Amino acid sequence: MALWVRTEASHGVGLGHFMRCYAIAEQARLDGDKVTFLTGDLPPQALERLRFAGIDHIYVPHDIGSPEDGQFVSRIAREGQAVLLDSYRFEAGYYARLYETHFVAVMDDAAAMPLKAHVVINAALGARDMGYAAIAPEASLLLGPDFAQVRHEFRRAYPDPYRPHVCVTFGGSDPANLTAQAALALLEAVPDVDIRLIAGPAHAHVDDLRRLCAARPRIKLYLAPDNVAEVLYGADMVITAAGGSLYEIAAMGLPALVLVVVDNQAGALAACPYPALEARDQWPENFEKWVAAVIRNPDIGQTARIQVDGLGCQRILQALPV
Repeated sequence: MALWVRTEASHGVGLGHFMRCYAIAEQARLDGDKVTFLTGDLPPQALERLRFAGIDHIYVPHDIGSPEDGQFVSRIAREGQAVLLDSYRFEAGYYARLYETHFVAVMDDAAAMPLKAHVVINAALGARDMGYAAIAPEASLLLGPDFAQVRHEFRRAYPDPYRPHVCVTFGGSDPANLTAQAALALLEAVPDVDIRLIAGPAHAHVDDLRRLCAARPRIKLYLAPDNVAEVLYGADMVITAAGGSLYEIAAMGLPALVLVVVDNQAGALAACPYPALEARDQWPENFEKWVAAVIRNPDIGQTARIQVDGLGCQRILQALPV
């Protein structure tokens, strides 16, 4: 069977949409299904990830969400096949038109408009209270952390690290370079502990991070690592943004401190498997206090793991005709 994925990734948009779709696609490939991504230009590392997993890629020469884009997708995907859609640039009419000919699965975060879809997916803890039954009455609703998109690498065990360490990861692009801010704050908050910085392929401040690591031997940069989970494994704590990566961290049972850095993450302040701090306008003044609190309570990671078991992609695929 076949799964088509229409999404996007870039320095401006980041890799969040791409990576959560990739997690589902990776599981589909492990199950023996054919998967094709439909995107515009992708960072080279994202293309390499698709090739490594045996996922096909077709370049789309239209703006995502445009009428021309919808016509392109409806022509290239066979009628009745599943199309997974993930972008903030889709509008209600796009979903409705594709729904007439294809099985439409929508990745959504905001519940902000009518969703004409067969399946709606939102893994946020508070998703069940966001009113999806009213805006997507015909859809199967896959809501909550049971459907968190966790890649296969985060469900494996790895050798224990030689030294204690704290990891910092703010996704694929991190335009505000919060990675560096967190590293500098951690130098005082966690003395004698190694600090690992994970920067994605679209990170906009790699040179700054390299200079920081050269000046501070406790800090090491992992640039677009092939296996993020292996870098994270055994961490005393992870500092991360309130995006999809926090569910991968939870599936590993690691303690974490979450920062809300953009508006679409604001829901994490009320519903999150970890302590969450507001960081949209300025760096949190109480950051060091919360770091100390999380390090003293490693059970936070195991509590999060109870909520996120890492099997969300399997559950999503069971709801799709692939």
